[in-house]
Amino acid sequence: MTNLAPLVIIVLVAVSILLGSRRLAQREGPALRPLAGYTALKGQVGRAIESASQLHISLGRASLTGAASTTSVAALAVLDRLAEEGCANDTPPITTVGDGTLLPLAENNLRHAAEYANSSTGIPPGTARFIASRNDAFAYAGGVASVIQQEKILGSIMVGHFGQELAIVAEVAARNQVQQIIGSDDPLALAAAVPVTDNLMIGEEMLAAPAYMQGKPAQLASLQLQDILRILISLTILGLAIYRFAGG
Repeated sequence: MTNLAPLVIIVLVAVSILLGSRRLAQREGPALRPLAGYTALKGQVGRAIESASQLHISLGRASLTGAASTTSVAALAVLDRLAEEGCANDTPPITTVGDGTLLPLAENNLRHAAEYANSSTGIPPGTARFIASRNDAFAYAGGVASVIQQEKILGSIMVGHFGQELAIVAEVAARNQVQQIIGSDDPLALAAAVPVTDNLMIGEEMLAAPAYMQGKPAQLASLQLQDILRILISLTILGLAIYRFAGG
């Protein structure tokens, strides 16, 4: 019976998301609470166009087959939206990756965005760049910092899995007066980001990227369900603690 429990939970979650997405499709979606990182993303492409600059997006160095793959999926959702806006104005964002599994997806997302926008220039060579293996974090950071220095970058969006090497990129971007938006699941990376920017996506906030960037009913329903489950788990833990305290 215990072996069926995970399957039952998965089915219940899937059904809840399906029902929630149908309900949201029939009416206006819920208002999402403002998060600094996503608020700062609005208008980034427009400002880059006005200043004849480009945006830089780094998807981190987490493999899609590894434990931190969810951070890379969230980063790709951010790229999807910014690529659509950028390609519509023939200014696709320069995209850097630190893992081989991310490069073909980044290239495909950029190419799809260009086709959807009927871009006259398409995707210039070198728009998506593999910098270094995820096993060499500081080589990756040095390569990304070099891109920021060499290109005319208005804003740098680093969303994905990073570690303490992010301090190198953040410092270089700050010296070049590049606006930064940073999201990571690593406390060391976030500690390096706090001194240089207020535009942060902290931990699970980054996993809400699909709902905030695309806003499809299924994505909003999933986000709502996550909030409900989080509240239920918190209440369960609190209830157990009170019960044990009272019983002791």
